[in-house]
Amino acid sequence: MTSLVALGELQGREDLLRQLSYPVGDLSHALEAAGALDSLGVEAIALDERGGLRLLGKGFRNIVLEGWMPGARVAVKIRRSDYAVRDAEREAAMLGAANSLGVGPKLIGWRGSVIVMELVPGPDLSSWLTGRGYRPDEARDTLLSLLTHCRALDRGGLDHRELSDARRHVIKTEQGPVIIDFGSARFSRRPKNLTSISSYLSAPRMVSVREYIGLGTPGRETLRRYKETLGEGEFRELLAGMGLL
Repeated sequence: MTSLVALGELQGREDLLRQLSYPVGDLSHALEAAGALDSLGVEAIALDERGGLRLLGKGFRNIVLEGWMPGARVAVKIRRSDYAVRDAEREAAMLGAANSLGVGPKLIGWRGSVIVMELVPGPDLSSWLTGRGYRPDEARDTLLSLLTHCRALDRGGLDHRELSDARRHVIKTEQGPVIIDFGSARFSRRPKNLTSISSYLSAPRMVSVREYIGLGTPGRETLRRYKETLGEGEFRELLAGMGLL
């Protein structure tokens, strides 16, 4: 059973409250985050085995905690106190745009420096692929789903911009792959989501994985035609070249 601290109790525990403001424990920033969590309906935050707030992840913009709302575990993303832009509005808007294309964890709400979204449990894609605890056909189905999500982003003109490192930005769940972290995303007339994932899968470090699951690499000409047109025929040609059709 996960240990929790209720939001009301958290606001009365300065030692825990300051942990909302990473890395310096700025009290005003922590109080702002706690108020945003309260307004968004988050009732509690998960604790780790040492009794501190359970940190699911951290990047140069945000930290991610596990929160609880009525009937649901959620991911709580809070702007770092040392990041120049405290307002999370733009990142929330990009995640909302991805959701409208059927991609990414569901955005539940945002306020100020806080974003609340669906919690996506599972290993990162790289760890899952290299761990080989799967059948080759399962891996091919997972990658087909991932490339289809990338195609949806491309067609919607939303460029994630960081998918060349799937280790940090794709989670393998029981339901399939989920693209996360849209903090660098932007709208573009020439999005590169599918080509970025293709480059990741074609890298030398992935040779043994490709051999194990029978994954091919798309030719440069195929990638060039897809980048120019974003067409359905070119997409299917790319999938066929990778052995995913």
